[in-house]
Order: sequence, then C-alpha cells, then structure tokens
Amino acid sequence: MSNILELYSKPNLKGDSQRLQADCGDLSSVGFLKRAQSLKVIGAPWIVFTGTQYRGEFTHYREGTFNIPGFANDISSVRVVTGGLLTPKITLYEFPQNEGKTVTLEERKDGFNNVISSHKTERGAWILYNGEDYNGSRMVTVAGDMVPNYISPDWKNGSCLIPSWRSPFC
Repeated sequence: MSNILELYSKPNLKGDSQRLQADCGDLSSVGFLKRAQSLKVIGAPWIVFTGTQYRGEFTHYREGTFNIPGFANDISSVRVVTGGLLTPKITLYEFPQNEGKTVTLEERKDGFNNVISSHKTERGAWILYNGEDYNGSRMVTVAGDMVPNYISPDWKNGSCLIPSWRSPFC
C-alpha cells in the first residue's frame, strides 16, 4: 500500500493540490508552503509541522480526510510514519554515536536525566523533551531516524537532558 498525503489549498479537499509520498522538509520545494487548508491521508499516518525541517508546532493525521482549521495556511513540512503508530519502539544510548549502555522502550518512560546522548527509532513516532515533565525543547522522531548526538544548537547549550520520552500518537 502506498503512503500518500494530499494537501489542498481550500477546505473540503478543494482548490490546488499537492500529492506527497515521502517526507518533505520544506514544502516550498513543491510550491505548497503554508498553503494547505485541508488534507487527505492514504495509508500510514503523517505528522505535519508549522516550521520547515520538521520544527515548530505539530500534529498528526491518520487515514481519512480532514479540514485543518488549527493548521490552515501554516504547514511547512511533513513526515510519514511508516509502519503506523500503534507499536512504537526506540533504542536509547548512553553515549553519542549510539554507544554505551542501551535501553529499548516500547512505551512512555521518564527519568533519563543526563544519561541519554543518542537514539535510534525503530517503529512508530516519539516526542523527545529536554526538560522534565514533558517540558523544554521537543524533537519528533519517526521510524528509521538515527540521531547520533544530542549536542546541537537545537538542544540548548549541548544539553543531553532527555528525561521525558513518550509515544504521543497512540
């Protein structure tokens, strides 16, 4: 089965449209940056983001058709969650480059203060937080992602503090 996201420039699947079958980090590359007002999902779920390169606010859509008032004219990038959302799995690593002690999770887990430095997402989608109690900067990761080192400008001052993990989309 194909995984398809169709974006429409008007509500109720009207107006100009753009069909996507893979992640798109910047919808300006297909002429649809911040233009969608409705969408159709065929196959696997999709996550839509208000910022390019999978940043900003986000939500997900499962198979079906949707008017998107909360995200109308605001979608800038999209990701497909191949394999679906029901059986998430992520492996966390103590050190950068996926080295050191590991823990594999298939459900929400807290309490990894300063002990996780990289990860590999095996199934589903996860939201990672660099603050306790699901606060701070967030990173969305989907099946196939490998983040070898959390020390980056996106994770304030190179913090490896990732205490809150959850699969938000189940």
